[in-house]
Amino acid sequence: MKNKSKYLITICFILSSQITTLIAQPSFTLNGSTIVMSENCYRLTSHESSNDVGSLWCEFPIDLTNAIDLRFAINLGCSKYAGEGMAFVMHTDSSSYDALGCNGSVMGFGRSSNCEGISPSFALEIDTRFNRNHKDLYQPHLALVQDGNLGKPVTEPIRAKEYGKDVRDCEYHDLQITWLPSKQKLSIYFDGELRITYGKDLVGDIFAGNQSVYFGFTGSTSSRANMQLVCVQSLVIEVDGDFERKRSFEDAIGIYPNPLKEKITISVDLSEEQDVQMQLYDSTGKLIYEIPTHATQSKKYYFNMPGLPSGVYYTTVTNGTNRVSKKIVHISSIRA
Repeated sequence: MKNKSKYLITICFILSSQITTLIAQPSFTLNGSTIVMSENCYRLTSHESSNDVGSLWCEFPIDLTNAIDLRFAINLGCSKYAGEGMAFVMHTDSSSYDALGCNGSVMGFGRSSNCEGISPSFALEIDTRFNRNHKDLYQPHLALVQDGNLGKPVTEPIRAKEYGKDVRDCEYHDLQITWLPSKQKLSIYFDGELRITYGKDLVGDIFAGNQSVYFGFTGSTSSRANMQLVCVQSLVIEVDGDFERKRSFEDAIGIYPNPLKEKITISVDLSEEQDVQMQLYDSTGKLIYEIPTHATQSKKYYFNMPGLPSGVYYTTVTNGTNRVSKKIVHISSIRA
């Protein structure tokens, strides 16, 4: 079953010192057993039927070079004997808004011997049932999972709540997911408790350089029926100023050629004058040449290489906050 639902989401785009708030009504694509419960709440699986699988995808992808703050609430059902769980998923799978995995213990996104799952993907699993084939806890737990590989989560499974009663309690529980690209920091909060912090480059390490990803939710059950619901509360997307400045500095610095024989050229083309330092190191970390910190905006600099042995060298350029470093291969030439 596929249909569209509309829900009011506030999306804030912060540019420099100006704040522009866009109120939009994006559509959500619903797949499998997912149905609309109210204007912002969705039922992924039903208490009336077993072996359900459902997914819910926002109509627009998110750009992981922006800072993101997503808040939603989940209801994991009323029975500690039911399962299987649900997940928040980001993906670049070719099926885009139609992405739908399998039922059972893979929670609608994971892969198994008879299911390819959704991939490439990065998911927060909210697992409510112990499975021997996965790296599970007996209690409802959270873990980050890459490409649906539930048997090898990228973070150790951790209880959904550090203390308190079982979260399979018919009640709604608040989740918050924040992503700060300048610090490469993903944070997961469950009922206000910080439960997971992940510190790697989602764009480079997970999505092979693709910064635009689909996002949404999946859920499934097996032989025991269970109602599992999600209510989307808010999504805030901000331009990460630190990340933008870092990327701007990297784009302004050129280091070439590579490999080289005569000299390294460092081109600087900044939007405004900055204090910049340049250094050349050999493969052992020994400083060979240095251009001390000085003010510059647009200029070319050179490190002369004749007389230095062949090998690997490293050139770095920094403005004190951001740094560009490049590995250079030097091939020495002997002149008569």
